[in-house]
Amino acid sequence: MLSSRLFRTISFQLTAFYCLIFAVGFLSLLLITYLTTTTALRSQIQTEVLDQLRTMTTEAETDGITTVVEDIIEKTAVANNSAGFYFLSGPDGQKLAGNLDAVVPTVGWRETGLNFPTAAKVDTTLDVDHQIWGQGNRLSDGSFLFVGKDARHVLAAQEEIVSSAAWSSGIAFLLAVLASIYASRGFLRRIDNINQTSLTIMDGNLSQRIPVSGTADELDKLSANLNRLFDSNQSLMESLKQVSSNIAHDLRTPLSRMQQGLETARSCAKTKQELTTAIDAAVVESDQLLATFAALLRIAQIESGTRKAGFKQVDLSKMFDRIATAYQAVAEDQHKVLVTSWPSVCMVTGDEELLLQMTVNLLENAIRHTPAGTQIGLALAQTKSDASIIVSDSGPGIPVDQCQKVLEHFYRLDASRTTEGNGLGLALVSAIAKLHGSQVVLEDNQPGLRARVSLLRR
Repeated sequence: MLSSRLFRTISFQLTAFYCLIFAVGFLSLLLITYLTTTTALRSQIQTEVLDQLRTMTTEAETDGITTVVEDIIEKTAVANNSAGFYFLSGPDGQKLAGNLDAVVPTVGWRETGLNFPTAAKVDTTLDVDHQIWGQGNRLSDGSFLFVGKDARHVLAAQEEIVSSAAWSSGIAFLLAVLASIYASRGFLRRIDNINQTSLTIMDGNLSQRIPVSGTADELDKLSANLNRLFDSNQSLMESLKQVSSNIAHDLRTPLSRMQQGLETARSCAKTKQELTTAIDAAVVESDQLLATFAALLRIAQIESGTRKAGFKQVDLSKMFDRIATAYQAVAEDQHKVLVTSWPSVCMVTGDEELLLQMTVNLLENAIRHTPAGTQIGLALAQTKSDASIIVSDSGPGIPVDQCQKVLEHFYRLDASRTTEGNGLGLALVSAIAKLHGSQVVLEDNQPGLRARVSLLRR
């Protein structure tokens, strides 16, 4: 038994709708064929009847009524009335010739069944109704002449067209129903796969994905988009777990240190100076904690995408001028060389404040984690389609297997744990790049590290 869901599916309704449109068009075509065929056959009979009637009328006027009688006798001698039906009566109404026993002497065209007496045998090999279509005419001497044809071929053609239409419509309807059911079954099966996969993921199996049939149709595209959404959700959940673990690990130490310092001061401090020193240390620790949470909130705000509403045209060249002016001295103080290069004008669409922070974070990261004598590059390269922010150094670099991990929240290389920072600088850079439809690419500078962010020039 077919489920009622089957008939409520979009595919069934669409298929039924298009079948209805097809049926209307098909029946319209049959109607046109019916009318065209009938008109053509009717015209043919009328032409034949009128030609014969005209010829016999002319004979009667020129050669006399006897000639018409002889002509009718000759024509009606053909078996099965293939020559047609004729009736000729004199001025007194008496029959003179013809294969019809009696015809009401009415002038003009008439179409009637064989409902008046006929002396001719009618061809009954065709299982159709017989009708006589003919024309009556009054001759100049008062005689009446009727010439008619059996219209069975017209009626047979009409019946064949109607019969064909009925059979064709029935078969088309049956095929349409079967096609709708077949399409709806496939549609329901794929929708059920989507629903079942969604429920499985909601139950906690985040690795489950919707099967894609490979037909590249709308449902395949929907399934592919949902799979990308599930991938993103799984990545976010794993990132959330990692962030939670990292927060617990990285914040536990400063909190423990602050608590231990305050407890020690409470139990051991004997002077006001010792208490002030302990409180100052706790304030420094709390400032670092607040800075960490502020960075986390800023990353969350950026990842939400709300800053896209404020995108505008930004001249990266002017922004780089300000950055180079501010950090040239910083690099020199740490005995490092800052090498800069950018075009005079480079326009992109984005958030200027965030792009500035992203570039500064990359530059500060390069200055902070490289030894003295390192050459640090700050460059801007542009093509017709994009502009690339490039920060490079000739320092020790990062192992290839660590390049993606350093973009995660709180992740720090062992060599970097002795320097200031909370492990969120590159995570913030990555969030800003994603907001601008890009990503941070870390490459081997041979030696050192090169960070590249490419922005579309819209």
